[in-house]
Amino acid sequence: MRPAAKTSEQHVAVLDAIRGLAILLVLFIHVGERMPQLESGGWKLSRILASSSWVGVDLFFVLSGFLITGILYDTTGATNFFRTFYARRFLRIFPLYYGFLIVLWALTIPLHIEWNGRGWIYMLYLQNTHILKNVHSATFSPYFKIDHLWSLAVEEQFYCLWPAVVFLIKDRHRLIKLTVILMIASTLVRLLMLYSGKSLWMIYIFTPARADSLMMGSLLVLLFRCGVQFQRRLKKWATFVLPTSIVLLVILALPAGGLSFSSRNVICVGYTTIAFASASLIALSLTSRRFSNVINRPALRWLGKYSYGIYIIHLPVMMVLLHLTVVTQFEDLYSNPFWKLFVVLITEAFTIGLAFLSYNLYESAFLKMKRFFRYEFPDRAVPPSDVADIDAVLTCGSQSAPNSL
Repeated sequence: MRPAAKTSEQHVAVLDAIRGLAILLVLFIHVGERMPQLESGGWKLSRILASSSWVGVDLFFVLSGFLITGILYDTTGATNFFRTFYARRFLRIFPLYYGFLIVLWALTIPLHIEWNGRGWIYMLYLQNTHILKNVHSATFSPYFKIDHLWSLAVEEQFYCLWPAVVFLIKDRHRLIKLTVILMIASTLVRLLMLYSGKSLWMIYIFTPARADSLMMGSLLVLLFRCGVQFQRRLKKWATFVLPTSIVLLVILALPAGGLSFSSRNVICVGYTTIAFASASLIALSLTSRRFSNVINRPALRWLGKYSYGIYIIHLPVMMVLLHLTVVTQFEDLYSNPFWKLFVVLITEAFTIGLAFLSYNLYESAFLKMKRFFRYEFPDRAVPPSDVADIDAVLTCGSQSAPNSL
């Protein structure tokens, strides 16, 4: 029997730090794009790392699979399972996402946004599908893009389908088998798309081709639910898999001077390798106190708290501000490579500030409403051993914090 009511109301602080690490990687992409093209070893290495930091999105996927599947598995016995899950997801995701789209529509004229009747695909989280060809390159002006919202479509599609699957199956062992099958199927879809000549960008953003990362996180949390003894095995497994995955990714990155998401080798084996590395990072953060102490930094936890807002608004804000520096009196300075880097860092700091304000002045009002949507369970006793096992997962190497899911 599961201590569902207990676990569904908690999360681990170190996972906020992992969110912070993921959003830092995403932001670092844009820093690398504007780094001076100097030939010194330090600058070259920084550019290589920046060009590879798109892996932060994959880390978000694995973490989402871990958190969401954990909640779903622990609450399948709730009498209000679907209503509560979707209400809480709605309050966390929709206000900022749709508020962001409304602001864009209001700024259509000054930002020269050309929707061409395509705004509805963003409303329905379909921006990562084949419904409309070239939707990303044809919709917006050259200095304004929201291509990054594809990853939110992937996660939202996951939220729509996966709860019903977990609710219907319920059994942990059958769910574990299913996650493995879906990981293999996702890899096969990716290979089929690659060798049938599909767009490399579409392979990167298409949910069935990226589901192995979500399933990797789901598999990890289901294995954690197998008990303390199995968690110790996971720690040993992760200690080996994390460095091995990093070495493999370095090998993939060396020929191209970076880890490109559109590299055929990365598409074939790199995406799954990144998923293994991300799962290992999460596992070690939860099972190794020493490793957790390295990751669980206050600054990373702070960034993790605002990571959703940072992710949504960072690219359009950056594009607009960079454009303004070109068309204003700063144009001459912009030819200086160090000035480009400085502008990017300033715009990223500005983005973080906007996300902070959004969370505290806008999103928090909706998040407080989660108290009206708590999981309700039939009266029953929870075996002490089960509670102890789950507590070990929740507290190892970190401190509990109020629920922010």
